Amino acid sequence: MDIMTNIIVAVPPEYLEAASRSGYPLAYMIYRIGRGHHLFRAQGVSRIAGGVMVLDTGGYIGGGPSATLIMEILGECERNKFSGIVLDTGGKVTSQLMLLTSHLASEAIARGLKVYVHEILSDASKHVIVLIPTALSGGTLAGHIGDALQKYGPGRVALEIERVRMDFSLPAAQGTGIELTADELQSLIDEYHPQSFLSKDLCAYYFTYHDKKGTHFVLYDNGSSINRKLSVASKMDIEDAFIFYPHTADIIDKIKPSLPGQSF
Repeated sequence: MDIMTNIIVAVPPEYLEAASRSGYPLAYMIYRIGRGHHLFRAQGVSRIAGGVMVLDTGGYIGGGPSATLIMEILGECERNKFSGIVLDTGGKVTSQLMLLTSHLASEAIARGLKVYVHEILSDASKHVIVLIPTALSGGTLAGHIGDALQKYGPGRVALEIERVRMDFSLPAAQGTGIELTADELQSLIDEYHPQSFLSKDLCAYYFTYHDKKGTHFVLYDNGSSINRKLSVASKMDIEDAFIFYPHTADIIDKIKPSLPGQSF
């Protein structure tokens, strides 16, 4: 049965006030593991309630009293009525972090909390929910999500919806391109007046243009394409999807949770 995928807006402290007006639950990027193996919170943040904790684990080197740290994390979640914890590894993983994740996930699930992790921490615990990025340059989004569900199992996959703005020089043998800013993308559109098309497989828009260096393929997201991603997620019973603020600030009012059976 299709479900409605929950939208969670990940937001750094300087954009909390603006992001809160979206009406969606927030993932607060205001926490880190600091010296002495304690939980630290950004200064100047007013009282918050509900949503999800985002925990920067970059400073964690292990060797300390992990039980005390875990209790601090869980205590903060209880005080603020958080529903889960996102472990932000910055793409780095250590054996100490794997062990901490394992212990944290066991304690969190006993309290009804979700723990979301990057794929590099997926083996830390059977209780973690793995964040799958949606920024693709080939294949299909449905196939990408299906592979993750097969690998991790139902209920253990959430989406990290990245707003794509990429310029690929053709042929793009490596499948990688140059990331564009919003202004750079708009400049290309203003200069070349290209016709855009929707890739139903990637759930993103694209156009081509030609310059002195050859042919380019530009892949980009807007509110409509992100809604399509959410529609695919809903049909595949993905419970949660994260979007990042401020990257989606200009289109967040166009992003809607997808009702079962709804398409865009």
